[in-house]
Amino acid sequence: MTMVRKLALAILLLASLLRAFGQGQEDQIKAITSALQANEFSRAVELTRGALKESPGNPQLWAMQGTAYAGEGRKQDALTSFRAALKISPDYLPALKGAIQIEYEGSSKDAIPLLQRMLRLHPADQTSHGMLAVLEYQQGNCMDAVIQFERAGGLFESRPDGLHAYATCLVKLKEFDKAAEVLQRTVALSPQDGRERHLLAAVQLMAHQPQGALSTLQPMLEGGNVDVETLDLAATAYEDSRDTPKMDGE
Repeated sequence: MTMVRKLALAILLLASLLRAFGQGQEDQIKAITSALQANEFSRAVELTRGALKESPGNPQLWAMQGTAYAGEGRKQDALTSFRAALKISPDYLPALKGAIQIEYEGSSKDAIPLLQRMLRLHPADQTSHGMLAVLEYQQGNCMDAVIQFERAGGLFESRPDGLHAYATCLVKLKEFDKAAEVLQRTVALSPQDGRERHLLAAVQLMAHQPQGALSTLQPMLEGGNVDVETLDLAATAYEDSRDTPKMDGE
């Protein structure tokens, strides 16, 4: 057998082995996927362990293992698997999303660089902007948080907790007009909530909007048994608008 024929035979054998290996891995992934879809998370964990012994450099297998661990409620193990996938492929989306979710649920600042990476890949992702806004707020980084709240668009329109965080940062940055605009949305969500009206009125006074504060408080002033806080805010608003005599006539 000539050297050329020997080389050709070796190449054919190698190609055959690679095809068999690829088919075997494909079957493993199908089995793991089937287990995950059936919520058989313990089985999926065992399958990924076996598969990773053969292919420890496969980020898909690590991410699938992370998903299986998460399904079992083993968040730290899941995070370890997702991070292993990201070490191999930093932009692998299933692993990136899995790691972000776990870190975010734990209010961990370690989610911030992951979210920043996600936004480099998908700059218009409002959910990532919103998650980053909340984390930056929790870390006390109001300048960065406000930017992310703005980029989150309407994500927080029906979420008072997010709107409160946004408004708090705006107040800290002395952007009182914007803060009042944000809090008007929380009042619109809960028009009968006196605390929301008090908060909005207080910020409107900071923004030198006494008439706006009076308008905010008016439904409470017209009701019976007006509480002291409402009266105090209204008195300040009347004074700021140089309308104290009207208050005396109440």
